[in-house]
Amino acid sequence: MIVRNRMKSPVITIEADRPLEAARTLLLRHNIRQLPVVAKGRLIGIITDRDLRATRPAQATVGDIMTRDPLTVSPSASVDEAARQLRSRKIGAVPVLEGTKLVGILSASDILDAFIDLTGVGQPTYRLIVAGAKGKQAEQRVRQIVEGARGEIRWLQQDSKEGARVHMRLKVKRIEDVVTSLEAAGFDVPSVVAPSASRA
Repeated sequence: MIVRNRMKSPVITIEADRPLEAARTLLLRHNIRQLPVVAKGRLIGIITDRDLRATRPAQATVGDIMTRDPLTVSPSASVDEAARQLRSRKIGAVPVLEGTKLVGILSASDILDAFIDLTGVGQPTYRLIVAGAKGKQAEQRVRQIVEGARGEIRWLQQDSKEGARVHMRLKVKRIEDVVTSLEAAGFDVPSVVAPSASRA
């Protein structure tokens, strides 16, 4: 999953010489939290709603409080790497540059949306716990059984605290076939959570 497919574009921007009230107005009007700051179309900084809340009376323009030379990513970067950068820097968004051209912005909300799509939680999927599946061989066997029952695994995670269990989310028409096949192979299925009515 790459940034280009998840970023917001075109980008709402502001110039450094604009008054702070203009930045506040743009943030409110577009329901966003970050504004890339540009000069002659080139990125020179970023201003956030947090910056505006921390302003002092002497600070009158966007340029007075913006963060200069902000972290940027390429549109071909992976979303998970961008997420790691946001988390490590404790920031809420990152401008996307193709060469020197500002082509988008990727926010923490965009990354959460990507995670929801990737895991399938936004679709009618089942969440299962499978016991007795310790190790890579058992995990591979679980995958084979689910695929044999025409299920599509959206994610599968070995439980690090309870090593003989795996948690997974899968898309399947007949969950009973998956559970029966897993139990026939010697696994236990102590929990099956059906899709909620709002997603079904």
